[in-house]
Formats: sequence, structure tokens, C-alpha cells
Amino acid sequence: MADINKLKRLIDLHDLADRLGLKRGPGGEKALYHSPQHPDKSPSLSIFVDHPKNGTGWKDHSQEGVGGSCIDLVMLKFGMSASEAMKWLHESYAIPFDKPEQPQEQRPKSTLDFIAEKCVNGREKAREYLKGRGISDAAIDAGMKAKTIGYNDWTSTAISEGNVGFGGPAAAFLVRDPDTLQVVGVDMRFFDPERNGKVKTQSHGTKDGIGWTVDWRKLQRAERVYIVESSINALSIDSCNIPKAASFAIRGIGNAELIDFAFLKGKQVIICMDNDEPFPDGHHQAGRRPGPEAAWALYDRLTAMNISAVIVDQTEWKNSDGENINDANDVLDELGVDALRKFLDVFEPWLIAGQVGDATRKGKPRVYLPAHDFAQYWKFRTRLDFTSYIGRMTKNDETGEETPVLQDLAGFRIASLSRVSVASATATMTGDKDQSPSVYFAVTVQTPRHGAQLTRKVLLDDQLHNTQQWSKFGPIWKPAEFSRMVNILERTAHIGARNAANYVGLAWRDGELIVNEGPDCYFTEGEKQCPYYNLTFPSGPVQDAAKVIRAYQTTFTNNAASTALVWALGGHMKTLLGFWPHMTLQADKSSGKSTLIKRLERTINFTMFSGQSLQTEFRLLTSISHTSHPVGWEELSARRQDVIDKAVGLLQENYQYTVTKRGAEMTEYLLSAPVMLAGEDVPVRSLLGKIVRTTLTGKKGPLMPEDLPRFPVRQWLQFLAGLNKMDVVAKYAELRDHCLAKSRAGGSDEGAKRMAGNYAAVMLAWRYLAEFAGMDYREGDFGQDLLKEMNSHLSESSADRSPWVWIMETVLSEIDAGSFKHPYKFDNIDGSDVLLIRTGHIMDHIAHSSHLRDKWNSLPVKTPAVFKRQLEQAEVIVGGEVERTILTRRVGHLTALSLEVLGKFGLSVSIRKD
Repeated sequence: MADINKLKRLIDLHDLADRLGLKRGPGGEKALYHSPQHPDKSPSLSIFVDHPKNGTGWKDHSQEGVGGSCIDLVMLKFGMSASEAMKWLHESYAIPFDKPEQPQEQRPKSTLDFIAEKCVNGREKAREYLKGRGISDAAIDAGMKAKTIGYNDWTSTAISEGNVGFGGPAAAFLVRDPDTLQVVGVDMRFFDPERNGKVKTQSHGTKDGIGWTVDWRKLQRAERVYIVESSINALSIDSCNIPKAASFAIRGIGNAELIDFAFLKGKQVIICMDNDEPFPDGHHQAGRRPGPEAAWALYDRLTAMNISAVIVDQTEWKNSDGENINDANDVLDELGVDALRKFLDVFEPWLIAGQVGDATRKGKPRVYLPAHDFAQYWKFRTRLDFTSYIGRMTKNDETGEETPVLQDLAGFRIASLSRVSVASATATMTGDKDQSPSVYFAVTVQTPRHGAQLTRKVLLDDQLHNTQQWSKFGPIWKPAEFSRMVNILERTAHIGARNAANYVGLAWRDGELIVNEGPDCYFTEGEKQCPYYNLTFPSGPVQDAAKVIRAYQTTFTNNAASTALVWALGGHMKTLLGFWPHMTLQADKSSGKSTLIKRLERTINFTMFSGQSLQTEFRLLTSISHTSHPVGWEELSARRQDVIDKAVGLLQENYQYTVTKRGAEMTEYLLSAPVMLAGEDVPVRSLLGKIVRTTLTGKKGPLMPEDLPRFPVRQWLQFLAGLNKMDVVAKYAELRDHCLAKSRAGGSDEGAKRMAGNYAAVMLAWRYLAEFAGMDYREGDFGQDLLKEMNSHLSESSADRSPWVWIMETVLSEIDAGSFKHPYKFDNIDGSDVLLIRTGHIMDHIAHSSHLRDKWNSLPVKTPAVFKRQLEQAEVIVGGEVERTILTRRVGHLTALSLEVLGKFGLSVSIRKD
């Protein structure tokens, strides 16, 4: 099919509205249309074409959030999926279907594919059974349309009827991957379990770590999501037709700890596990309740991810005989849809999720509360984003019943209070056993202003009972009672207690590599400590990786842009290699530098800091702390020299990683972010051994498409987390040898060896990226272009790699200017023109000249002995020390420097004959 942008460009929305039969109100060309979804007395649907604010599209004003493109309008009219709507537009407007650029290889069908195909083809046969369980036709239709509901009647020829594994007619629930919508599992629910050996359900394919929903698109749009155990319960909730809600089945309580719930961020989650009775006395799990305990685990995991979650109160889940009802489908089947809808809107009111405070508790309590705490616990009651306190009880004189009188306590709800052990910098970066973790307390609350997004603050031990800290969340009307509540919540510090790493990117935690995002960290001052303290990495299908890489290879020739992309993504390998080079992005005016940087920002959530935001050492420091996700510094050369010197010093330190502490509270900063230095003249002379570069001048190609997807950074990091560190180090050593073999520099040039090692790291990142994206690493000649850039960099910086060259450049300039006051002389020794001078005088002159103070501060070499040793290694010195008469004074211990050799390093001086 044609891509979405092409359809938007070719199809006129007003013409489409006519074709769809939308009725238009009075008013001429500016008239609105009647909604196709429901009857309305007055027109409510607007169509915008090149509107200054809304662009081109449509919007239904009678429904919140309903609008979009031509595809969305067809979907609204006919209730189609996106692909079906696109097909309808192609056929209606005779737009030819695009041929795929590269025909995809046909994947051979697996056993699971055959099962899924058979289930889909016979799906109507499941309707009668599901309706018999109370499921509505609308919920069934939605599942059949999304191909997540089917039917299977397979029976075994090897197993006799009545035994486990025989099979029989069953409703099938097809589990689809949320990104690709490919079938990854099929769950069977047998009509007659007796025929299958009394086993009610059976699963094929993947079960661990993935759940079921009737339609992933519906779940993504939903504002409220109900989590249940099984698919039949999810359909039961869908049958309630709750506005802006969706259901999600975890397919067994074991998945409560395995599923990645990141897709629920920003949504209000309602947990409704099975209402299991406690195991009886004598059972090895006596007193335990699997369903509620799974709900507790879900609550803790979601809260740790800053996802608002509450648990449905199942106290009143009883049938007409007063017996407990087990799950949502049983409620629907026995009491009807109205009763289920009512029950789903009643949440536990207790301060501690899952900890009942009255006589209705069943089984073992979640938390042990001493008698003096339990005597006060029942007085605290919560709602989604509010906390109340029972100040007194009123008694009805006629009936004798006591009624609690609720008083306002706080304008927010404390969702959790957990103890967090944050790993030290060494353990985070190396994976070594942690010898000095820091203990904090993570407080997570829900406030009205943030809706379903929880707010988290990290408190030190002495801040836990400081009401001024708590009042930052919202109002506290009864401070004394609030302090008592916090005192009770201290008993739950072990619930949800976790080990964490304050590092955004690929990090080590408990000796294992993990993908750590901003919300996974526990910074005491996140805004100051890390530039990505709230970053969630871009996520998407792995197939998008190859599209992005190829687009970057095309937009600039010789892989100039893709080198920057590979360097940026490879920065997360610092925790595997122990280092990562910085990068200089150099380009002349109008070469496309700013355009490339903006595309990088969009592609991987990269941040480029302007020069104005880097005016102090503290701002420089906070821009590179606690992350391996790269950052950029714009036009550093335009800053003051003292700022440049401080910046270069920090870059020297975070080539690997360095820990520093600042402020009265000694807040820790882990300097580690790789930095991209962009500009026309990047001052990195002393950093040559720690940088790679890419040059854009003269390499501009076509612009990248506007609809280019973002790179799936999260999936890339998960791929890296699965690598073995020893294998990575061994592969790096192999590529380093390869780069050294292809290097122009001589074997004795240690600076060149280090530079080759830096380019080898980028090449290693490319090899793994190609593997991740399913590409051939030879595609686009990336390796060859990188080696060309490396050799060009080596040859152009041969002089700059040696600090003695910088020193001689300065002193020769001083001699030419007549500012060098120490004795020196031009002479000829053995037919070679030389400069006779003392190395100690050179260093003294630079050290004590006020106008050279900044240069002296930036020099890595400051002693005459080291300076002279470097001159000897460069074979600049001719013979031994000599003695000469200079301006009537006899001067000894002069060093003869060959002017011819200095010239080879680009150094020259005007020879004075006087």
C-alpha cells in the first residue's frame, strides 16, 4: 500500500466526506458536518485544510480526542482497522498499491501459526459458549475483528477421551505481540473440561512475560486499564462497556512478576485478581491467597514505575446465597453486567494496599502491625488522590449503629514508602560487588494535578518526618495525624524495597546488566544530578533500526552522519568496555550541521546544550552526570578561555568515569556521559587521545524523510544487556588490532595507538548495531569510511598529539614577538641549523608570563624534565648540551633544537642574525 503521508496528500477531506455520505449543515464552505457515529441535532465535525493552528485534518467536537486524518475518518465511519481503511481508500480513489522495496522472505509456518490460523477461521463457533458465560456480542465482535478470539476443536488420536491432553471444543484466545501483532501464543478454554481430564485451560507458544488484550489499539487509547488473571475475565470487563477503559489479562499469576508494564505509563490501573479463599490449615501454604497476593505484587511493580494502581475491594463479592464469588466472569455470569460494573468501581480504602483494617480480613495479613499501630491504622482512609481520617464515631440512638465521621487529612494519597539501596558508582560502572551502597527512602504519591501519573521524591533518613518535605506534594490539614500515618507507613519500608542504580542507560545492578531509565533512578535532586533524570528511551519495532541507519547513511556521503549515530548509540557500551571516546562534529557554515543535530535529537532523544547554558563549571558538570546517553555541547570555542579549560578538564575525566561531590550536602555526581562537540573550530588539542571525529563539509546529500521512525533505543539497550562482557572485550581487542594494522601512524606513536583504539570502539558498536538491525556490517562501506576518517585524523593531528609541540609553538611565537627575555641563540652544529635554548627557561617563561597564564593552565606538561624527554623522543635535540656566549654572557647547559626537524612538525621561527 501507499504510505500514510501519500494518502493524506492525495485525498481531499471534503471530497471524502461526500463519498462517505456525511451530512453537511448550512453555512456554505465553512459549514460543519454531522457526526457519522451518533445522531446530533447540530453539526459537530470540522474539517481543516491548511489551518494555521490545526493544520489539515478533522475533529469531532462532540467527543473528546476524536479526530485525525483521512484514514481515521474512514475508521470512524465503518469501524475498520487502519489497514482496512487504507485498503478502502486505495480502492475508492484508484490509488495504486506501492510495491515493497525489498520483497520480504516468507517465513515458514510454525505449529503455532497453523493453530492460530485454524482458530481464526472457525472463530464464530466460539460465540455461543462465550455468550453463555455472559460475554456481550460487542466484546466478542471486537475480539473477532482484532483476531484475538477464535475456536479450536482439535482432539488427540493418541490420548483417550477423559485424559489430560485429549482436547475437544474450546474457545481460543490468540495472544499477539504489541509491536508486530504477530501471534506468540494461544490459550484454550475448553467447553467441557471433563473430556480433557478435568483440565479447564491449556496454552501453546509463549506464556511468560506477555499478556492478552482484546485489541492493543484500544488499550493504547484507554485512560483506565483493568488487570485480571484470565482472558475470559478481561472479556467480562469489556462487556461492561466502561468509557475510555480497556482490560488486560496477565494469563496466570506467575506473570505478575514477568510482564514489562511500561505500556501502562500514564494510565490509571485497576487491579482485579481472583478473589481466592485462603488455603486451609494443614496445607503447606495455609492462610495464603494466591489471587490477592498477585495483586499486591502487581501493585508494588506498577507503583515502582510511577504508574497509579488501586486494588478492587472484593469484600461484597457474594452471590444470592451469601457465598463468595471468585472472579469477574463469575460475577457477570451470576449477578449480571450492572453488578459487575458497580463492583469494579469500588476500591480498597486502606492506607496500605492489600492490608485490611477491620474484621473482613481473610488469611494472612500483608504486613505485621503491632497492636498500638493497628489500633490507629483503621482510622486512615484513602481515595485515588486524597487521604481522610476518622476523627470520631457518631452513634444512632434508635438503631445503635456507629457511623465514622471522615475529616480531611491530606490533598494527596501516599501510594508507597519504600527503602531503596542505591549502588555505588564503582558497582554501577563495573559490575563489581557493591561495598558502599547508599540507603534512601522513595516516597510515591498521587495528586489531583498529575492525574494517573504518580509523583516520586527521594528522602534522606532525617527528612522522612519533615512535614515541610511532604507539603511539597500538596496540602496537609492535620500535621499531627499525618505524622502518625507516616509512622505507620514506616512498617512498610521493606515492601517494594529494592536495589537501584542511579544511572540512565546500560548499567550494572547486583552484578547484572540492566536497562535503566530516568524513572528507574532515585536521585535526591534529579534536575541537578542528571540531564536525563526523567528520560524514557524511544521504543519501537526492531525493524525500524535498519530504516534509520540506512537513512543516515544516505543523507551524508561517506557515512559522515551515520558515524555520529553509531557513536551516539555505542556510548552505552561504556559499562562493557570501561571507556568511550568523545566526538567532534566539524562542518563549515551551511554544511548541514544543525540539521543533523536536530535529527539526532529526534531519533534517539539526544540533548544538545547551547553555549549559553554552559557558562559555569557546575552547569558543565550537571550536563554529563549519571548517564551513558550522549549529550552535545554547542560552539564551545566561543566561550571564555576559563570555561573552555574547565570543560576540557571534565572531558578528560569522563572519558572513563569519575565521581565528585558538591554542595553542603555533598551531593554525588558520576561524570560519565560521552560528549559531542559541535562547531567550526572545536578546541580539543589536549583531548586528541580521547576523541573521534566526523566531518560534514562537502558531503551533504538528500534530506532524511520527515516520517522517519525513531530508533528503538530501548530494544537496542536490551540487546546490549544480553551480551557477555568477556566476548565484547575480546571482539574489541580483535578490532583494535585491525585498526592498528590499517593505521598510518608508526608503531612507536602511543598517541596514535590510543586514537586507533577509539575508532575501534566505534567500529565495534557498528558491528553490534548491524547484528541488532539484521544488516550486513559491510553494507554502506561503513568500516572502510571509518578507517579513512581515522587515518585522515591521524595525519592531520600528528603534531597536535604531542604536548611539546604546543610548548614550542608558544615559545617560538614569543621569540618572533621579541617577548622572550631569556638567553637563546641561533647557530649551526655539524651543518644543521639549530636553536640553542634552555628547556627550563622555556617553561619558566610560559609559567610566569601573565598573558600566557591560560595556556599554562591548560598544558598537560609543566616540568622541564618531562618536556626535554619528549623532545628527545621526537629526535629534535642535536647532540648533547652546549655552551655559548650570548650578549657578552657565557651561558651553559643549552639544548640544541634542530630547526629542520621542528619544521617537519609545522614549527618555524624567524632567525635573528644579531
